[in-house]
Amino acid sequence: MIYYICAAVLLLMFVLYWLDRFNKTRGLSQEQAQQPEPEIPAGECCGKHAVCEKQKLAEARLRSAQYFDDEDLDRFKGRSSDNYTDQEVEEFRYVLYTMQQDEVREWMECLQARDIEIPDELKEECYSMMNEM
Repeated sequence: MIYYICAAVLLLMFVLYWLDRFNKTRGLSQEQAQQPEPEIPAGECCGKHAVCEKQKLAEARLRSAQYFDDEDLDRFKGRSSDNYTDQEVEEFRYVLYTMQQDEVREWMECLQARDIEIPDELKEECYSMMNEM
């Protein structure tokens, strides 16, 4: 008889332990759900620089186009970024390396606003130049 009582007490303790543990984890989940996500003020970077740079470039289409003495690149409007010859890539590269480093982001935004895709070969160079600033 004493064995049955001990087994029942142990079983009850086990059930109470798991119920307590379940309530604690459920309580933490509810607290986390109630906490608002930190808001990032508009115009500030979230810390994921490559993501921020690409987001800023995506928003550039909404702004008006400006030129960086690269009007001759307008003939590439609507062309896919993987569809450039080596000579055409060099035209883009020439424009890229004749501008100030702090103008690269604006230039890329300008190209996007004009619906001109940067050749795939130059994208990483442009992003690295923007990140070096």
